[in-house]
Amino acid sequence: MHVAPAPTMRIARPSVRMISFASTERVALAGLILLGFALRLPLLDRFPFREDEAIYSVWALHALREDPLFLRVWPDKPPLFLWLLAGAFEMFGASQAAARIPNILVSVLTIPLVAVIARRLWGRRAALAAAVAMALNPFAISFAPTAFTDPLLVFAGACALWSAGNRRGLWAGVWLGVAIMTKQQGLFYAPLIVATLFAQSIAPTSAGRVARFGALGRFGVGLLFVTAPIVYWDSLRWQVAPSPWDLGVRNYGALALLPPDAWMERLQSWTELAWHLTASWPLWLALLVGVAASLFQLVALGGSPAEHRSLHSPTIRSHVLLLALWAAAFFAVHVITTVQVWDRYLLPLAPMVALGAGWLAAGWLAGGAAPQFGIWLLVAALLLLPPAATAAQGGLPIGGDHGDYRGLTEAFAWLQQRPTDSAVLYHRTLGWHAQFYLHQAIGRGDYELRWFPHALYLADNASKVPHRRKWLIQPEWAPVRDLDWRLDARGLALSEVGRFGRFTVFEITQPAQPICDWCVCSSGAPFLPLAKTGQAPMTQPRMGSTP
Repeated sequence: MHVAPAPTMRIARPSVRMISFASTERVALAGLILLGFALRLPLLDRFPFREDEAIYSVWALHALREDPLFLRVWPDKPPLFLWLLAGAFEMFGASQAAARIPNILVSVLTIPLVAVIARRLWGRRAALAAAVAMALNPFAISFAPTAFTDPLLVFAGACALWSAGNRRGLWAGVWLGVAIMTKQQGLFYAPLIVATLFAQSIAPTSAGRVARFGALGRFGVGLLFVTAPIVYWDSLRWQVAPSPWDLGVRNYGALALLPPDAWMERLQSWTELAWHLTASWPLWLALLVGVAASLFQLVALGGSPAEHRSLHSPTIRSHVLLLALWAAAFFAVHVITTVQVWDRYLLPLAPMVALGAGWLAAGWLAGGAAPQFGIWLLVAALLLLPPAATAAQGGLPIGGDHGDYRGLTEAFAWLQQRPTDSAVLYHRTLGWHAQFYLHQAIGRGDYELRWFPHALYLADNASKVPHRRKWLIQPEWAPVRDLDWRLDARGLALSEVGRFGRFTVFEITQPAQPICDWCVCSSGAPFLPLAKTGQAPMTQPRMGSTP
């Protein structure tokens, strides 16, 4: 009997072209990460802190050295970022550069994270396009060298999105918890993460429903794993200190819907800030036209602009719609509600812009040859490079300080070099900065900080401590009105002792009084009494003595 030979199994090997493109992608991604790091590093220590940067840094120092439970200092932000900041101070020392290192690192790590999300959804070309858009994003570059909470918030939100897209419900919950416990705005990510988990198992079968609810259950466990211990920590403070969530509502106001007549003005304000997400009109035009055309084909025509069959998947289409709807809703909420118009609130849109660029590259350039794709990618990078370089030099009106606080660190350094013994430093707008830059000097008792609301209060308070040296650092943009004559009315004078950038250091002194004959106390009589001839003059006893 003839036995047929067993069929041999042929193992499909990737083509040389695929291996070459994969290697190119890895090398290009490594180069983009290094480029993103190089663009985010120049502003590490160039500018002093802005207001909130100084506040967060003071809170972190307080938690590190004095009060880890925040029983005396009450932050209005959840504690995760403050603890991270305290760890940076412990490792690198308490400086403004050390405070900015964590955000630079997480901002750089967001570049490959966005690339892997785009690769999983749309392929390697989408990953490269998204990495270029994220590495050169002017908005992300401007906020990386800061001590704000937002770069960590965006990194945690991107990690949650990647975990949810890979059906890792536990890690999606963990990273969403990190985002929420970094900043209250982390709650905005919750609908996107939950919807992404649902989109992973859209099949109406019983197995699909079981997988969906199993992922949601793991998601809940991961969320509680981060949030429950922090809520418990917060509950230990409630008898003596309010919760950061209560303080956040108190300091920034509750989220409320605005009347429609206020929407247009806010739309203009938010649009002016959102323009810096690319800071390039050609890129914005190409991005908006491409996204609109692609969404029209995806929704109205039921297809995808890409030729690659993986982009026709219902799961992939649902992801695209989720990202687009979330980004639109995120921006709309900021327009129609009472959210304060601050530039850093739009930072979560930076990864969405990068993912949109990746989707367009996968959709419209997937069928082209690799050199053609490389040319288009190079053109986009060249368009993004000028605004990215401008952002790296602090030339965009977003992010950290751009000159308002120029000279402040030098002014505080000058004060620390003065010989002083429990001097008084008056402040009205620089209290948090003084607490950070003079932290050690205040701890030693070299300086006492005193807040004043106006010149009359300052002059009155200064007249009550004639035996102590008194200093004032005055910004150009916040002069104290009528201070000279208020001090003069109390026998004090204002002397300029140093000028540093946009700040002037004054010393409040008590001028020496001129000598006058009538006000000098003497043991003798103030005048000679009338006396008889030949008699000695009568003398007056010293005041307070007995005759």
